[in-house]
Amino acid sequence: MKVKQTNVMFMVLALISALVFLQSEAADRCPTGNINLVPGCFDALRLASDKDYSRLSRDCCRAVFSLISDTCYFLFYPSPPCPIKMFKNICLNVNYVPAGSRF
Repeated sequence: MKVKQTNVMFMVLALISALVFLQSEAADRCPTGNINLVPGCFDALRLASDKDYSRLSRDCCRAVFSLISDTCYFLFYPSPPCPIKMFKNICLNVNYVPAGSRF
């Protein structure tokens, strides 16, 4: 009986150690609450990750800057995860063209 208890205790200890020391992937994802409130913002960010900034709006950038964390990532399938810091930099450098403009 002692050998069985020792094996069980070792497995429990290994499981707890793995959970404590391994970083969770779910914690790295950015919350999309404010971004989902802006129509078309998530799609605009997906396009911006491919260097198409044409649909990025001021309201969408405000939603991006409302995220407090600078270390989270957006997941756009099938593209690799994109850090939120990249979108904050894009929003800082985007030149907004007025809606009535031809350019």
